[in-house]
Amino acid sequence: MKITTGKVYLFEERVPLRTHQILRKELAEGREALYISKHSPNQLRSQFDFDPKLLRTLWLSPRPEETCIPPMNLDVFEKKVNEFLSENQNGIIVLNGVDVLEMWNGFRPVLDAIRRARTRVNSNGTNLIISLDPKNHYQSNLTELEKSSDLVISSYVESPAL
Repeated sequence: MKITTGKVYLFEERVPLRTHQILRKELAEGREALYISKHSPNQLRSQFDFDPKLLRTLWLSPRPEETCIPPMNLDVFEKKVNEFLSENQNGIIVLNGVDVLEMWNGFRPVLDAIRRARTRVNSNGTNLIISLDPKNHYQSNLTELEKSSDLVISSYVESPAL
């Protein structure tokens, strides 16, 4: 799959396998990426063996470290996204942690932050890739996220009820 610049992609998957597959391909082509995750940078580094100048990672964690975004502070989240956008044309922002942001801030403020990011992403040629497990979200919230995305890729298969 090839992603189109300036678009927002929502990957609905239990674990971010397709997201990581796409990201590896784009990094191999020299695109810079910012990965904001609910998982530690060390865990991500073990999955992506790329130059740290190409792949920057930030952790949604309240730790007072430079590599962390306090999940209860959407202003810091948006500031980091805006910094990346101002420094990079045609980059990629990956967000794997909507559920963590929602837990601390509520759904509506998180959706508003994503919509503001979408406007900037669309005008700058960057991609925003949101990866989430749909089981961790209410259907109404998932529908709102789907409407705020240019393309939804779902590899989630509902298992039949017994």
